[in-house]
Amino acid sequence: MTPKPAAVRIPDLHRSAFWIYGITAMVMKEPFGVVLRHAAIAGWSDPAVQQEGLRALAVLILMSRQFLAAGIYFDRVYLAPESAEEFPRRNYPFDFLFGLTEMLLVLAGSMIVAVPNSYFDILCALSLIWEPIWLAASKLVGYSTPRNIAPLARIAVGILAISAIVRLAAGESTTMIVLAALGFAHLIRMIARYNSTEAAVLLKTT
Repeated sequence: MTPKPAAVRIPDLHRSAFWIYGITAMVMKEPFGVVLRHAAIAGWSDPAVQQEGLRALAVLILMSRQFLAAGIYFDRVYLAPESAEEFPRRNYPFDFLFGLTEMLLVLAGSMIVAVPNSYFDILCALSLIWEPIWLAASKLVGYSTPRNIAPLARIAVGILAISAIVRLAAGESTTMIVLAALGFAHLIRMIARYNSTEAAVLLKTT
């Protein structure tokens, strides 16, 4: 009789997908509404409408990046069967609060996409610098998780540095395009790495 293959674990990220869809829709409702209402009045050729649209796009990309990174991180550090052995020193409330704060910074940015000042830029910068702060705090208290945070932190610093240079040289609109493009590139990278990791896990369990 052929032995029954081992059951493949369904990552929690998969179970949470539709909940994440709902949260993202609720958050993006306000910035998209602002952009569309302004576009309906002034037209898409209006520079202010274009700026608001680029800001809303940047918020969407940053939030998507955060949700995907957090989903993969919490699944591997807390929910994978071997996670307790691989990460003997970890703290769920600690990681949860850092992730929550990062998301709230982007949420705050989503609420001021139509405000013509530098506060939006500052909130984007804070959301990107938050991962290096999370990494430093994890190392300081001696947790086992920095190796999973470090890749996110390095890329966040890179995105922030490139965006800051572009901001000084070319203005906000170009910066938002660059920020969205870099964030999207990171999303593609995370998807590719996740697919390769899941394929390796599948081979082990079959």
